[in-house]
Amino acid sequence: MTVENLRSARTRPPAIFMQFTRQYKQFNLALFCFFEGDDDSKYYGIRIKSYARPEKDIYFKCNGKANVLDVHKIIESHGEYKSAKKAYFIDRDFDDSIYVTQTANSSAIYETPCYSIENLYTSITTFQEIIRNEFNIFPELETDFQKVVTLYALRQKNFHEEVALLNAWIACQRNLGRTLNLSNYEIKKFVDISLDKIESKYTLVTLSNLFPDSASISQEAIEKKLDEFHSEGYQKCFRGKFELDFFCSFLKKLIEEANQASSCYFSTKLKVRLKISRDNIISTLSQYAENPPCLISFLESFK
Repeated sequence: MTVENLRSARTRPPAIFMQFTRQYKQFNLALFCFFEGDDDSKYYGIRIKSYARPEKDIYFKCNGKANVLDVHKIIESHGEYKSAKKAYFIDRDFDDSIYVTQTANSSAIYETPCYSIENLYTSITTFQEIIRNEFNIFPELETDFQKVVTLYALRQKNFHEEVALLNAWIACQRNLGRTLNLSNYEIKKFVDISLDKIESKYTLVTLSNLFPDSASISQEAIEKKLDEFHSEGYQKCFRGKFELDFFCSFLKKLIEEANQASSCYFSTKLKVRLKISRDNIISTLSQYAENPPCLISFLESFK
């Protein structure tokens, strides 16, 4: 068995269940948390400790939403673990809400109120906190604060206009049961991002060529999905990894601009030491990400 196959076997629901049973024998008062992937605990970890305040918290990475839900079903089917403290964390994605489709025993499942945890990093409020604390620019004292916040809001709006079609097309593929391998594609594959403008570089034809197993989507279906997105709010319902890619790219360019001797966006040169990348942004900026009220309530129920 290859290393990759071994890792895959360890994250299959029956294997996760066996790991849980062994841990429960040793730590029956712990809070057992089941996550989709590697990055989830980087966001949820400090919030679990702050709001749930468990005696001990034990994490399981299940390698996908379906696996988290399958583990939930397996554990729920064993009555001897009814009293165990269990919390399951999943992303909403482009799917119908679990609270609508799951008819029973879903009280221990937390589903993001947006596409994924990545969307909780990209709001205007989060951006303002980063500018305040990492750039040391305060709204009460400096016009630069409002200048860059307005810039971010405008570029995010431009970005959403350029990727609306992309998100609608992906969501329609999902509705038809088509699986697209998006993990290898950063947002720069589809749009160019700068502080001055956002430009798309894809069409429905290029998307079909990029994903040859995709289905043909009617214009009517695209328009219907775009209307749904508009009513829900783009920043919350668009694919989270693309949203965070944009946020990371914009912020890195803004940091470079702030550290220059002369800039049209900053009145004076700053010394911004924040170092972010696509790999570390979830953990590095976790303290600034949003705390949805539904998450706080969910975690506090485990006190």
